[in-house]
Amino acid sequence: MAKFRDQKNANDLPKPTFVNLTYSETSTDPRYNYTIAGLDELICQVNKENLVSFLNEGMVKLLGGRNKSDIIDTPIEKWDSGVLGDGFLTTLINTARNSDQTVIMENEVQNLPLDRLPRSCSVEICGPIRLRFVCSPIKGRVQVVVQDITQTYWLEKTFSRYLSPYVISQLRSISEEDLFKHERRVVTVLFADLRGFTKYCQEVSAEEVAELVNSFLSIMVDCIEKYDGMVDKFVGDEIMAVFGAPLKCNDHALKALLTAVKMIEAHKGWINKRLSEKKNAPQVGIGLATGDAIIGNVGTHKRMEYTVLGHTVNLAARLCGIAEGLEILTVAETHHSAMKAIKDCNCNYKIPRFQFEPKGKVELKNIFNPTPVYRVIANS
Repeated sequence: MAKFRDQKNANDLPKPTFVNLTYSETSTDPRYNYTIAGLDELICQVNKENLVSFLNEGMVKLLGGRNKSDIIDTPIEKWDSGVLGDGFLTTLINTARNSDQTVIMENEVQNLPLDRLPRSCSVEICGPIRLRFVCSPIKGRVQVVVQDITQTYWLEKTFSRYLSPYVISQLRSISEEDLFKHERRVVTVLFADLRGFTKYCQEVSAEEVAELVNSFLSIMVDCIEKYDGMVDKFVGDEIMAVFGAPLKCNDHALKALLTAVKMIEAHKGWINKRLSEKKNAPQVGIGLATGDAIIGNVGTHKRMEYTVLGHTVNLAARLCGIAEGLEILTVAETHHSAMKAIKDCNCNYKIPRFQFEPKGKVELKNIFNPTPVYRVIANS
């Protein structure tokens, strides 16, 4: 379904998301700040008679012309048909002119050839091509700006559940090929869940279970976002997070450890608050592991999720499973990677004094060899 909005007040829009239009005659007017930063703009202008008075090469391609001379001084209605929909542009232009307001519409275009756009998108992953149309009345004319927002829309729809707004903004600089491909990469995976949750579920109502889980996960997500982690998934009371994907970073193990420490600190406050309200407050256990993982989109054309797979994920999950309440367990790889990051990186956050207390080699389910496990202690 298309989204249609008459914009009356540009102050209602989130300023970091939008930039000025190309032409100086509109760039000083805040009413016209509706295009998305970094995306190519296909531009045309029509006069009072709806004749095309200007267009750029991108718009020539979109409208299906051979060159500018084919389209200049011809009625926009002549080119307003086919894949965009018969009369679509004319309707938007007339609405903007009659209302004297900028009109924005986002629309899915099912059969648009990719060579009619300034760049192609991975339709199989992104879904249908999605275009943003911005029609602005300017001194007797109407300027139409079209942007291909397929990738931007997919990024926000897919990753807004997993990532902080800052990380999403950084993803826009990654090419589709790099973002969508499967690759093997060293990351740090973190699992956290509540001790005794299964038993608790059998003793209370569904409403009480939902309230506890939502309250717990909300605090855990805040901790993950603080250190630019990706929330991979929720499974009941369990939360899985990844550091080092989708954005590469050299300090992923350190960020994961800082997240785990923050989780324990925040969880203690959560426990105290719930106990003061006479609510159940189980303790959290955390496991994290660093190593190779396969990252990328997994699923079907109908349901695709960005995730990580492999031994490192399983190891982190098993460590979480054996952690006691308010305990953080990890492995040597995480320890070494985090200490290297502290030495090599100029961190802009406070680093506690970490201690890694050996717990010996532990037999973990579905892990072939006994694993040296360390308990993480952080002192300010």
